[in-house]
Amino acid sequence: MQAKQTTENRYRGVSYTRPIDAAKEAVPVIDLADRLCGPGQMRRCGAEWRARCPLPDHEDRFPSFFANPGKNVWRCFGCSRGGDVVELYRLTHDFSEREAHVAAANLLHEFGHEVPQRPASRSRRWDRQRAARDAIDRERVEHIRMLVFRLVWVPWLRLLPEWTREEATESAWESSQKIARLVYEQRRAA
Repeated sequence: MQAKQTTENRYRGVSYTRPIDAAKEAVPVIDLADRLCGPGQMRRCGAEWRARCPLPDHEDRFPSFFANPGKNVWRCFGCSRGGDVVELYRLTHDFSEREAHVAAANLLHEFGHEVPQRPASRSRRWDRQRAARDAIDRERVEHIRMLVFRLVWVPWLRLLPEWTREEATESAWESSQKIARLVYEQRRAA
């Protein structure tokens, strides 16, 4: 019997790991911990610094939060959590595990560092695929347009007198284009 996975799947790939790696290199954990704990709250304890836990869901009476600037990691013995600078920022600012790359980008921005851009290969691939994606979108809109025309307008057109039916059909066909585009955009947003 397999163990049940308790955490969400993490993103993989260069565009997601770049901000995380850059934040780990650029921002020392002690600087973030000092900012979160408040000025003057961190106390030196050997090679580490300690303070009350800055995590929002842990009210700490006695200092159980330790930050090690040499290893650039932190650990709270009261709530049994620890990790690197990105993990600390993610937990204090309520980002999910799947949003770790966003937390890392915010952390870099907050400390005045440049957020790494996506690789150029990704942009080139999106540009190559743009024509195919646009063609697929047009076909989907056209399909919805035909459905709207057949299900909404045709029953109404049958009730009209014969002499006005041709002009009304053209008008209904044009109106169904706008309706189809709106329906498609709403379905894409949902």
